[in-house]
Amino acid sequence: MRDLASCLWDELTGETRPIWLYGTGNGADKILDAAERFGIPIAGVFASDGFVRDRSFRGFPVLSYGEVRARCGDDFVILLAFGSNRPEVMAFIRELDARHTLRIPEVPLYGGALFDSRYAQEHRDELDEVRAMLEDERSKALFDNAVDFRLTGKLSCLADAEPFGVTCSSLLGSSGIITAVDGGAFRGDTAREMIDALNPQKILAIEADPKTAEKLGVFAKQETRAAVVPVNAALWDADGNLPYAAGGSRGSGQDGRNRRSRTVSIPAVTLDTLLAHETAEFIKLDVEGAEERAIRGGKTVILRDQPSMAVSLYHRTEDLWQLPLLIRALLPRHRLYLRRVPCIPMWDLILWAVRP
Repeated sequence: MRDLASCLWDELTGETRPIWLYGTGNGADKILDAAERFGIPIAGVFASDGFVRDRSFRGFPVLSYGEVRARCGDDFVILLAFGSNRPEVMAFIRELDARHTLRIPEVPLYGGALFDSRYAQEHRDELDEVRAMLEDERSKALFDNAVDFRLTGKLSCLADAEPFGVTCSSLLGSSGIITAVDGGAFRGDTAREMIDALNPQKILAIEADPKTAEKLGVFAKQETRAAVVPVNAALWDADGNLPYAAGGSRGSGQDGRNRRSRTVSIPAVTLDTLLAHETAEFIKLDVEGAEERAIRGGKTVILRDQPSMAVSLYHRTEDLWQLPLLIRALLPRHRLYLRRVPCIPMWDLILWAVRP
C-alpha cells in the first residue's frame, strides 16, 4: 500500500495555478465545502461546452470549458465534481487529464469523514487487515488503487474495471443460483446482467426511489427469461417507514442529505422479512449508503443461507474496511474479491463474497 503521509488536499493547499471546478450539484457542494475548510482558493466553476446556461453556482458564474481555456490557456488545475459511466463522457475526462492537471476529490456520498492522510493513518490497521483478507492479487491491487485514489484523486487509479455481468460470470457462473436479491435494482440494469450471466429463475428486485421503481416495474413486466419481482422499499435493519431524498438518481438516499431532492416517506423492509419463507443463493447490495443496515437486517438469512454476496463499498468513507470485516464475520469461509464497474470516479467498487 502507498505512503499515507500526504494527500490531494495537501497538494492543493500549495498549488499556485488557478483551480477550477468542473461540474455543479451535490458533489460540487461537497468539494467547495472541503476547499473552504483547507483554505484552498477556487478560481471558478465551469461546465462542458454546449451545456452552459446563464446561471451561477455558489456565487460563481458557470462558464464553459472553452471560456476557461481562453482565460487561462492549458495551465490550470481541474477538480472533477461529478460522475459518469457514459463512454463518451469518460473519454472526454481522459482528454482533460492529458491536457491539464485533473484531480477527482473523494468526498463521501452519504457520510463519513474526509479520507485525507491523517484519516488514512488512523485506520491503517483496518486497511491492512482487509487487504490481507482478499483472495487474489487483482483484488489486492484494486484495494491499493482505491486507497490511492482517495488520497490522490488521480484518474490513473481507475484503470481496472469490468462490467458487472462479466464479474458475475467469472466468479459465480457455475454456482447454481436459483433465486437472487437485487438490492438497489435501479431500473433493472443489474438484474438484466444477472439474468444474462447466471440464468436465475427468480430475482427479488428492491428499489427505494419511487419514480425509479416505476421504471423497474416496466422492466419486470417485459423480462421473460426470469421472474423479476419488483419491490418499492428501502432495505434496512428494521421494518417500518423512512424519510427518503427522492431524486431518481445517485443523489437519492435514505438519509435525505441531498439538498436538491424532495423528501418523501417510503416503506422499509429487512432481508430477514423479505426472505423469511424462501432461500436466496445470491444477494447484491448497492443501496446508497444503507449497506451496513441492510446486512444487519439480514443477519438471520445470511447465516442461514450462506449466499454469495456483492456489496458496494463506496458510499460511506468507512465502508472500505467496515463492510468487508462485517461480511467476514458472518461468512468466514467465503472467498473475498474486489471488482469495479467502469465509471468515473471510483464508484461501483464492489466486494464479492463467494461461497465455497
